[in-house]
Amino acid sequence: MNLRIGSRLWVGLPALAVLLWACGLLVLRDYPGLPTPPGLTLAGQPLLRCVRDITAMITLGALVVGGLLLPTPSMRVLRWAVAWALAWLVASLALVAFTISDVVAVSPWDALASAVWRPFLVDTVVGRVLLGQLVAVPCVLVLAHLASRRRSRSLVWASVLVAAGACAAPALLGHGGITSEHIGMMVSLAVHLVAVSLWVGGLAVCVALLACEPDHARVLLPRFSLLALWCVIVLAESGLLNASLRMGAASLFVGTLYGSLTLAKAALLAWLIRLGWQQRARVVPLAADGPLAARQLARVAGWELLLMGAAIAIGVALSRIGFESVANPDGNINPIAVLVLALALPLLLQRVLPSRSPGRVLAFLRSFPEVAAIILLVVIVEVAGLHLLGSLLGLEAGVIAGALALIAAGWLWAAAIDGPRRLNGTLLMLVGYPIAAIAVMVIAGTTSEWRLVLVCAVIAEAMLAAVLVGRPSRDTDAADDLEPAHA
Repeated sequence: MNLRIGSRLWVGLPALAVLLWACGLLVLRDYPGLPTPPGLTLAGQPLLRCVRDITAMITLGALVVGGLLLPTPSMRVLRWAVAWALAWLVASLALVAFTISDVVAVSPWDALASAVWRPFLVDTVVGRVLLGQLVAVPCVLVLAHLASRRRSRSLVWASVLVAAGACAAPALLGHGGITSEHIGMMVSLAVHLVAVSLWVGGLAVCVALLACEPDHARVLLPRFSLLALWCVIVLAESGLLNASLRMGAASLFVGTLYGSLTLAKAALLAWLIRLGWQQRARVVPLAADGPLAARQLARVAGWELLLMGAAIAIGVALSRIGFESVANPDGNINPIAVLVLALALPLLLQRVLPSRSPGRVLAFLRSFPEVAAIILLVVIVEVAGLHLLGSLLGLEAGVIAGALALIAAGWLWAAAIDGPRRLNGTLLMLVGYPIAAIAVMVIAGTTSEWRLVLVCAVIAEAMLAAVLVGRPSRDTDAADDLEPAHA
């Protein structure tokens, strides 16, 4: 078993733990007359789900890359698939015990009693879905083992289909869609899960395989690039459909925890698409030079896998929150939405659409980036704390106008620091963002969200520190364009 496959995906575990703490999901809620699960279950169940998802993705990716994308099935990669399928099975068994503990409110050890798990797995929707996975994963393990011994493409196809079905099964459980009224949501989520599993697992396995056998780059990189492109299209469309079915108002995306986490996932996907396009435009043309292509792939894929791990953590947290928690907001904007709209998306826009020939306004802001930083901080306090736009335009129109104002002010700041005085504008944001976040919390009266505000402020400081030590986007893009030529 190659433990280095997708090693950066495991950043999702600490990220998930922090997210659960920040969202208050590790706090026991006592209801009179009803039993509550132990504290170990509150933390263990979502963490095990994250482990289960990562092992499932790597298993499916190994089957597709090693069995279908190469000219002949690779025994090395199919053996990886067998080992990761075994890890998937162990994680699934542990997850069943913790899920029973969560639903029935018993300890995970008591959940192993036949009088508890047997009726749960047979008589409940959640239990039947988990039972289906427990049956499917051993089938994947056996089929992958036979395929690795016989190098049979038909056995590989059979294992891929079974593994894809097992990866899609959580669609019946996550995000609250387990009743007949949510068929559209379940189908779109199932397609979404299969696409993301192919993309994430396939990328992790490609990096590991080319590190061992770089000669496969000539064939593997163009084929996986095409597969990844289709996966991105499918998961973006299915994610958009799923979100539109669940949240029909713009205010839900920025004013609720569920919606703001969905917005954060969308921002991570946008950054991943940019990195994926860099891979397709700059790494795939180097496929003829296997070692060079492998190094370039690993360099960019390292960042991709980190962002993918964070996205997996957000997905697990969303399933833990449940769609039922979404309610009409009171006009406040969630700290996560502020972070995404004011920093994450504007920095991406500046990278994708840099201003090569700035006008007078941008030229002035690049000379005095402190002005752009102050404008952004003022907009954050107004939109998220004072809600003047909401008072003037109404809830929905005010939320939309506020979101656009945050993006516009953020882009002006990102464009202003793309110049000779970027240090001043970035340092001012480093100092000012936490102050603005605290001011918003006090003005809006959301002091109970201090954990979430603290985590978002720390993430913002990390992003700003990365901007501070990095190079301007124009210089970075030029360096990336020239790097293959120098190599």
